[in-house]
Amino acid sequence: MIRIGWRFPPLSGGTKQGFNNNDVEAFRGEELMDNLAREICQNSLDAKPEGASGPVKVVFELKSVLAPAYPLFAEYRKCIQGCRKYYENNMGHQLEQFLGDADEMLARKEIPVLVASDYNTKGLEGSRSRDISKSWEALTSADGISAEKNDDSGGSFGIGKNAPFACSALRMVFYNTLASDGESAFIGVGRLATFYDEDAGEDTQRVGRYQLNDDENRRWDPIYPESNDTFRDLFKRNERGTDVIIPGFALEDGWERALEKSVVESFLVAISEGRLVVEVRGKTGTTLIDEENLPSLVGSYKQDRQMVDTWRLYEAYVNPDKRETLSILEDNDVEVFIASRPDFGKKIGFFRNTGMRVYYTYRNIFQHYAALVVIREKELASLLRETEPARHNKWDHKNISAGTKEGKEKREKARKAIKDINDQLLGLLKAQFEVGSKSSMDAAGVGEYLPDSSEDGEEAVKGSDALRVRIKIGQVKKQKVKEAPDPFTEQGKKDEGEIFPGDVHNQTKHPNPSVDMSTPVVTPGGTGGAGTEGVASGAGAKTVTTPSLLRKRAFMLSSAEGLYKCIVESKNDCKQAFISFSSLGEDGRGKRLELSKATCNGCAVPIRDSTAGPISLEAGKPTVCFATFARKEKMMIDVQVTGVAK
Repeated sequence: MIRIGWRFPPLSGGTKQGFNNNDVEAFRGEELMDNLAREICQNSLDAKPEGASGPVKVVFELKSVLAPAYPLFAEYRKCIQGCRKYYENNMGHQLEQFLGDADEMLARKEIPVLVASDYNTKGLEGSRSRDISKSWEALTSADGISAEKNDDSGGSFGIGKNAPFACSALRMVFYNTLASDGESAFIGVGRLATFYDEDAGEDTQRVGRYQLNDDENRRWDPIYPESNDTFRDLFKRNERGTDVIIPGFALEDGWERALEKSVVESFLVAISEGRLVVEVRGKTGTTLIDEENLPSLVGSYKQDRQMVDTWRLYEAYVNPDKRETLSILEDNDVEVFIASRPDFGKKIGFFRNTGMRVYYTYRNIFQHYAALVVIREKELASLLRETEPARHNKWDHKNISAGTKEGKEKREKARKAIKDINDQLLGLLKAQFEVGSKSSMDAAGVGEYLPDSSEDGEEAVKGSDALRVRIKIGQVKKQKVKEAPDPFTEQGKKDEGEIFPGDVHNQTKHPNPSVDMSTPVVTPGGTGGAGTEGVASGAGAKTVTTPSLLRKRAFMLSSAEGLYKCIVESKNDCKQAFISFSSLGEDGRGKRLELSKATCNGCAVPIRDSTAGPISLEAGKPTVCFATFARKEKMMIDVQVTGVAK
């Protein structure tokens, strides 16, 4: 008899399979929605037909279905009960938790279903031919088998295809496709554990499928258009592409905003360059994430602690202080965008040539910055793709097998490419901000610049981080300051100008001049006592704004380089401000310091007579400057800021 329904194949003496599945568990946790968005959108981008115009579109929509109307849910519940009975006396915590959640979900009258549909893609090819190299088999019916890939593709329906199962309280996912080869097919997959099937009278494997079952002729096929199925008919497609359908969606509250953030964070470049459009349809309405709406969406993340790095990277991408290309395997196969702002941290985002972020990292320099790195050419993109783990969240050359000579050569090639990218990027950052990390530096002030943690797995290896700071504290030099004279000693009285008993200003030997040296009075609008012209009243030719400082601070970064950091904050705006520095002695007296070079907010500032400027001060906003002095020693620094050049 041919029937449509669930079939969990018989174990037939094979190894019993428990519920714990690391391939699914790897995608659970706080990054659940991020993993779902990355896997769905990545696979959709990879499935764009060669030469097709326009962006790939992915629509996420939460629907509800009436459970009693579709027998597949009641049939699946029997499988759940079979698991509970089979493991009644030997049930682990994870299985017990899953069975409880599944029972609660299947007891509902309406079951939430998240549908992710893509358009302008090839769909899943090979549903009738059942060719194991095609995408249909790789996604729906195989484990450990990859589909054919082009040079740009990042996923291959490997472990990543388990991400949707992690979002289902039923561990149930359906696939529906209309492919470029004209094939249309529908199938469901459930991931449970070995249980006793009372109808078949034997133990089962843990993975079952909702399909067209012809046990007599030993044929088990997807549900094709010529077959009737009411649940399949809910998802009929008229456009080429694929639906990933997740019944029992476990994140009903707030999923829209979480998914939106995940899409923007992971596909910032793809959306900016018009390659990807994502539509999120939920209870609160529809959000369109495309090239036009992206700036306002990202702008709303400026005060969001979770998303502030995304905003900073976007600022670097659209308003870079420096835009440069690197040549790794080919000419100009990497593009770099760098920006520095006072409120930036230190973050680098690496993106594939398809526009998906792979991972974040940092480089430890003194300046605050954001840098966005995009792989542009296929040869490098293809090589780096092979260094990515299952979750596609870093580049590690050791992920390339070195069991053969060819493998060893490719691994070494990847290692050099990754190192070359990192080295050239560091060189760009140091050249841009004129400040680099040294192998040895003074301890004072360094703590502020050390990051909380590193997300770069490659640099976590001992000896591989070119910027690992080694703090060396030497003997502290004492300032040799000339002591001011005591005004109560005889010599002090002379220096202070006392008449007796010193000889300075002694009335007998050196009488004070008797000629009137007073300054003539100047009368505005008229003439002074000596006939000089006065100052005429009226509007002047120039307006000078004097900054009113709320705070100022300067501290040493490296005495060997004479490098100091200065932060000033003005109460008012001042577009033309000038800054100079003095060293303070123990008596509080200052001595003007000679400036060698200065930067402000990442940009070089002109220097004239040891005064740097002009710089722009914004009311209430800290301005960060770095100053290098000719004098190379530890000093107490005072900062002077004026509205005019001295």
